[in-house]
Amino acid sequence: MNTGRLEALARSLAEREQGRRHDRELARQRAERLRVEVEEALQRFAAAAAAAGAPHLGHLVEVGPVEPDAKSVRAFQFLVARGRHEGIVVSKDRGEVMIVGPYRRSQEQGPCNPVQLRGDELGGEALDAALEAFLVALIEQAYAS
Repeated sequence: MNTGRLEALARSLAEREQGRRHDRELARQRAERLRVEVEEALQRFAAAAAAAGAPHLGHLVEVGPVEPDAKSVRAFQFLVARGRHEGIVVSKDRGEVMIVGPYRRSQEQGPCNPVQLRGDELGGEALDAALEAFLVALIEQAYAS
């Protein structure tokens, strides 16, 4: 197979993406930091559940690794899941975090909650509140039965 067209496409895409490297790296850093914050919040949930006499509740929500986003080459995502309930946190290069879910696995994803950030900030009060609301909803849904 002649790869000339593929190589030309690679050069064209690389030229287009070259100017977005800094913003893409900020999006990755933001996703990594948000993942740590989510894990810390779930550790606090686990401690509270254990102190209230139900330690088994605290270790059932999983946080996946930060990965390139499934829809955009300029974004990074991680999954938060408990059983068939899950949600996705997406950090985009244009200074936005999209919180998707919670929803049931293999059903339509949603609701989507976009949080716009200012400049190069990695977070803020609005994002903290949105993440907390997302985790509360996910845990309430996943532990409903």
